[in-house]
Amino acid sequence: MTGLAFGLFPRARKLVEPLFVALAQIPVLGWLPILILFTGLGDAPKIIAIAWACFIPVVLNTRQGIRDVPAGFLELGRAISLGPFSMLSTIILPAAVPQIFTGLREGLANGWQTLVAVELIGSFSGLGYMMAYGRQLFQLDVVLAAVVVIGVIGLALHMLLALLERRLLYWQAPR
Repeated sequence: MTGLAFGLFPRARKLVEPLFVALAQIPVLGWLPILILFTGLGDAPKIIAIAWACFIPVVLNTRQGIRDVPAGFLELGRAISLGPFSMLSTIILPAAVPQIFTGLREGLANGWQTLVAVELIGSFSGLGYMMAYGRQLFQLDVVLAAVVVIGVIGLALHMLLALLERRLLYWQAPR
C-alpha cells in the first residue's frame, strides 16, 4: 500500500517518501540494537528487522512500477472513461506487476539474509545460530551444512516466487 500511495499520489511522495528513503539507507542490522532495547531479546526484534528488510524493496519497486506505467495506457483508460478503481485494476496494476515482482524477489532475498544475520548475532536457535555455534567449536562440517541448507531453502523460496510470477504473468512470453 505504501508503494502504491507513493506511485499514485504526488503529495504522499513529496511528504513521506524522503523520510522513508532516508530510513531505508540505514542497514537493517543497524536497527537491531535499538529494536532489542525496545522489544528485548527474543523473536520480536527478529520479526521487525526481517519485515523491514522485506518492506523496503517492495515499496520502492512498487512505486517505480506504478510511475513507469506508459502514459498511453493511462490516456486510453481516460478515453474509454474508466473510473479510478477500474483504471487501477485493469491498467495500472497489471502494467506494474513485473516491477512489483522484482521488489518481491529482492524483499525475499533481503528477508532471508536478514533472518540468518540476526540469528548469527542475537539468537539461541536457527541456522545462523548453528553457524555461529559451529564456528566457536571449530566444527567446519556444521558450518558448511548450515550454509548448504541456507542456500537450498533460499533457492526453494526463489523458485516458489518464480512459479507464482509465471502464474500471474501468464500473458508474457516465457523467459
